Amino acid sequence: MCSDTPLYAHRLVTTVAGRTFLSFLLLYLLLIQLCRHAFYRDPTSAFFDPARAYQHVYSMQRQRQADDFINAADSSVRKPPLRRPQTTMCLGIATVERPDDQYVRPAFGSLMEGLTDEERKHIHTVVLVGHTDPQQHPIYHETWLENTADKVLTYDASNTTQFDLLVKWEKDKDYRRKAIYDYTYLLETCIQSGAAWITMVEDDTIAVRGWYSRAMTALDVADSKSTDWLYLRLFFTEKFFGWNAEFWPTYLLSSVLVIIAVAVLLLALRRLRSHTLISNWLILTACFVYTPAFILLYFMAGKLSMRPLPPGVHEMPNYGCCAQGMVFSSPVAARVVDKLRQKEVGFVDMILEAWANEEKLTRFAVVPSLLQHIGGHSSKGDDFTPAQPMSVAETIFNFGFELYEQRGEHIIHPAING
Repeated sequence: MCSDTPLYAHRLVTTVAGRTFLSFLLLYLLLIQLCRHAFYRDPTSAFFDPARAYQHVYSMQRQRQADDFINAADSSVRKPPLRRPQTTMCLGIATVERPDDQYVRPAFGSLMEGLTDEERKHIHTVVLVGHTDPQQHPIYHETWLENTADKVLTYDASNTTQFDLLVKWEKDKDYRRKAIYDYTYLLETCIQSGAAWITMVEDDTIAVRGWYSRAMTALDVADSKSTDWLYLRLFFTEKFFGWNAEFWPTYLLSSVLVIIAVAVLLLALRRLRSHTLISNWLILTACFVYTPAFILLYFMAGKLSMRPLPPGVHEMPNYGCCAQGMVFSSPVAARVVDKLRQKEVGFVDMILEAWANEEKLTRFAVVPSLLQHIGGHSSKGDDFTPAQPMSVAETIFNFGFELYEQRGEHIIHPAING
């Protein structure tokens, strides 16, 4: 055995097959290190690193800007009502008290900060304080809310039947019923504003600077692509966009075709050149060792890294998640109200997705996302465990959003695998 080892090592460095194997091994190890460096923020990648990927980079910058806006609004005198030529968009936010941070402050501030005066004139803002006793929410009497929101919405206590139900749902923590009611109540209020577009945003989000102009451009694109679409999604999480199992036959066929192509190429080269350099053994190892290893690394790198979503407006019928930000046309919003009232209980996004699948309604999303989810504590309760140090709420995250870089008034967005 001892005498065989030097001979084996000698063949590795002197034969074509041996040198090819060593070259492959070194290249493969180098590529693995490059993947660890380049694809750590891709949740579909085997090299995904949560500790680095979930860092709030751009959203922290936006949060500071939003805080400055709220602080300025908190210390200013209320401005007279805006004279609107026509309300283009109604922006609705439902908010409830959170255990620690009141995310609604930076959420609302980021939506308002950076708007031009002309843009602000076209937006009607409605904030629903989602408590039967609105005094329970810390922001209810804060000056910034009175100074900046066009309408602060509370429940109608004169409707005793519905109000008693709301009290019961609060007491029983029946979030699945109350959330549906809040969504429909807010949607109806926005419909009554006469706005052409209705944007529903959750209170634990941060908006990119310039979100309104981007959204309006995206709505024009969506209208040009389809006449029967349900919503334009302003937020989605990429973690469900991996190599989904239902497409494994396609992935397998593609892999086999690559291996066949390599075999054909090597055989053709051997016929054109000296066959002594391209032996049968080299062809076999290339087809059944090297190529499968590179294919494996391709899939390990992650779908979003290998096939990134290009910027623009895309159909997103599957895997989008969640309801952090959606835009509806006013006629569609009325249909959404009817659909949610029929269901009465559930989760808004799941009800909408089921409805869209049944009626084959088109769904669009803006890429990159115009909103980021910043909530670390769910209004429906937290789910920390020793095995899961991050709550589910914290993992609802758009990784591409954090790659925005602000330069003056321009937003630069590098690829997600940058």
